[in-house]
Amino acid sequence: MIKSILWKEWREQQWKLAFGTVMLLFFTGSLLASRIVSDNEVVLIVWLFGGFLLALYSAMGVFAPEHSNKTTTFLASKPLEAWKVFACKWFVGWLNFAVPLMICSLVLGFTTIRGIKYPGTGPRIMGMDISGTLGAIALSTMFYTLTCCLAPCKSSEAFVGFTGLIVFFAMIIHITIFSEIIITPSYLTGLTLFQQMILFINPLFWIHLIKPLHDTVYVSVLILEQATVFSMVLWFGLRKWQRNI
Repeated sequence: MIKSILWKEWREQQWKLAFGTVMLLFFTGSLLASRIVSDNEVVLIVWLFGGFLLALYSAMGVFAPEHSNKTTTFLASKPLEAWKVFACKWFVGWLNFAVPLMICSLVLGFTTIRGIKYPGTGPRIMGMDISGTLGAIALSTMFYTLTCCLAPCKSSEAFVGFTGLIVFFAMIIHITIFSEIIITPSYLTGLTLFQQMILFINPLFWIHLIKPLHDTVYVSVLILEQATVFSMVLWFGLRKWQRNI
């Protein structure tokens, strides 16, 4: 039964994955060819805005159409626990932005390595590309999950998108305020673990983990913090889904 639900979701949403991949590659190629910005800035733009836009677009089409098309009764009639249906839908929606990001980052990585003039720097750049891609996917995953799970029950696709915009601006406001309060006064002495935890509750700070941090304890605590927030948001979304299916 899980396979049938996955197949249903895949048939309904596979075009989004193909469309997202083509558009992200086309956008990246256009930026690289135009030389408007540096290659490093192209990568950052793709990781941030590409991930955000695809995650938002995917979130709009995961749960809302079931309410709009009144197919929740059909799903409820299946001999399958509600959490499994929820997980299948969430996973297929996740693929719609994670796969394009991975493919685009792979292309960017090989393109960058081919243009390297100095021997021995290829593995280092590829390592940075992999870590950056993982950070971008983690950021997009948190944004996608927050948008899906915090949208009100029985929301339309447009209202889910509006919820995503609220989540995005909340991240920007948080990072703006706390950067001034915490980062600016501490730029000479460094940040304490508690200060980093206050900042890292915002998924935007996944990008900071692209740079290697020497203190593995700090990194482990920060990742555990984000994993806890992710689990709580996912649980909240599951509870809403179970009440309305």
